[in-house]
Amino acid sequence: MLRPRFLLTKRIPLTISRQSAGSYVRGVWVEGTTTEVEVEVNIQPVKPHEVQMMPESDRTREWYKVYCADELRTKQEGASGHGPDRFEWQGHTYEIMKVQNYAMGILDHHEAWAARVSVTPK
Repeated sequence: MLRPRFLLTKRIPLTISRQSAGSYVRGVWVEGTTTEVEVEVNIQPVKPHEVQMMPESDRTREWYKVYCADELRTKQEGASGHGPDRFEWQGHTYEIMKVQNYAMGILDHHEAWAARVSVTPK
């Protein structure tokens, strides 16, 4: 398997916060542990026509596409579920909402859509 190096585009180092699956301990839910994963990514804004195809409630969010040779994860429900990957970029927190895995045998990579996490006053 060849790993794309994105030589023609700018790559930046990024620290991904990855949450493991939580579980019940004596009837009380305990969140999974969070680990940090270092990856190199290419980040590009989502095009306006792609934003227009989203549900109206998502159009006002700030969206970016993240291209990476390493695995990126979205939220997974169920007994063995886990939270979505999150990262800090340009002073804001983003979470991975959608991932497309391109595993063709040549230049395998992941394309993820990340949305800025809303900041609400306390």
